[in-house]
Amino acid sequence: MVKCAIYARSSPDCPATVRDQIDHLMAVAGERGWAVMNVFQDKPTSAKKPDRRPGEKAMIAAIRGCAVDRVLVWSIDRIGRSLVELIEVLNACRALGVEVYFHAQDLDTATANGMSLFDLAGMMALHLRQSRRDRILRGQAAARSMSIRFGRPSVPATKAEKAKRALASGKGIRETARLVGISPASVFRIKAATNPQVVTV
Repeated sequence: MVKCAIYARSSPDCPATVRDQIDHLMAVAGERGWAVMNVFQDKPTSAKKPDRRPGEKAMIAAIRGCAVDRVLVWSIDRIGRSLVELIEVLNACRALGVEVYFHAQDLDTATANGMSLFDLAGMMALHLRQSRRDRILRGQAAARSMSIRFGRPSVPATKAEKAKRALASGKGIRETARLVGISPASVFRIKAATNPQVVTV
């Protein structure tokens, strides 16, 4: 028995209501002998809530919980608020062996034409990851060209010398940090650089 879940979401740009979507997808499941285990739905709301798609969230939980073998959706634009979110859902389905059926596009990932959708999602995910990495590297290169340093700012020489004198007089790391006005970690690095033998791993 193929266990499936239906997900329906209405929006101003979709002519099919949630009820229409569910009825059509229930009919598809009946024709193909799929057992509908869950029906998830979302409707537009004017309220400013942090999570305005609880139905989609519940559907993704069902997918990740291996509660269904197949998900039926009215159209590919019903899932996710962005291409990134759509790809994440498709990749989760592929990884867990859950098939996806999009009624409006007549796409079924269990068929040859539908499998290409999973392949395309994988390629788009790779492209997005590479694009993000490229943007980071370009940003870093631009920062270096403007002499912007990465990492923690160095301790001013005057404070470093003051810390060394405090340490040499027998003061502890925390007390030195408080007196000089730097972090204990900075004092530790100064002490380690001055007396490497005190550092133990």
